[in-house]
Amino acid sequence: MELNIGDIYQLFSAKFPPDHTFWWKISIEELNHAALIESINDIFWDESILPMESIEKQTENLWKMNLYVKNRIEQYKAVPPTRSEAFKFGFELENSIGESHFEHFMTTASDSPVMKIFQKLNGDDVSHAKRIANYMKDNGI
Repeated sequence: MELNIGDIYQLFSAKFPPDHTFWWKISIEELNHAALIESINDIFWDESILPMESIEKQTENLWKMNLYVKNRIEQYKAVPPTRSEAFKFGFELENSIGESHFEHFMTTASDSPVMKIFQKLNGDDVSHAKRIANYMKDNGI
């Protein structure tokens, strides 16, 4: 999901030059989220670091959301959204189930030194939903 959201933000960065830097930055952050998740899975697959019970319950929702995002990417490649639509869609994505689970996971207190390392690496990322909302407000969108 993080990769797909990163892809749509990259698309927005190309479609909206005035907002290029904003969309590009959060696109890169989404790709970093995906890399963190992959690293955790690849390196610590035998440990129960990820909240698997939550992930298993949300698998179908995540699959549907990924399909939804992929369809929107194709739609927006053919017929670009308005600037306002792009921001509204980004805000919607950031409030989706998968995104909120990642943010909760990365901000939950943990005794695990491994989790503390990943949380520190992710510490520079501020809530994307808040950043999108603030950017919209500041830019009259």
